[in-house]
Amino acid sequence: MTMLENPYVRITNNFLHDMATGMWAAGLLVIWLLAARVTAATPADAVSALSDASRAVFWLLLAALAVIIVTGAVRLLYWRRQTPAEELAAKRRALVVKHVAFVVIYGGGTWWAYGLLG
Repeated sequence: MTMLENPYVRITNNFLHDMATGMWAAGLLVIWLLAARVTAATPADAVSALSDASRAVFWLLLAALAVIIVTGAVRLLYWRRQTPAEELAAKRRALVVKHVAFVVIYGGGTWWAYGLLG
């Protein structure tokens, strides 16, 4: 049995993938909320603290994105084995569409978060 045939490895990989996805989305939300707190009347010390917090969360967002990419790549190594042969063509098309959407969502969201940094 190879490592990728071990169900515990696959379950752990899927768990990390899903948790990182939630962490990325939460990071985006926190950065957006922190950016909304800065106004022209915000004291300089508060602006600095919010900016530092946003930058720290952005690094967590990037780390989550790296975990999503790595665990997603691992998933691609074993998805064919779990898919019945008659479903492979349809699943392959769906995966291409899904990943194009993810590049737009994660790429655009990460770019937006970067733009919100103070």
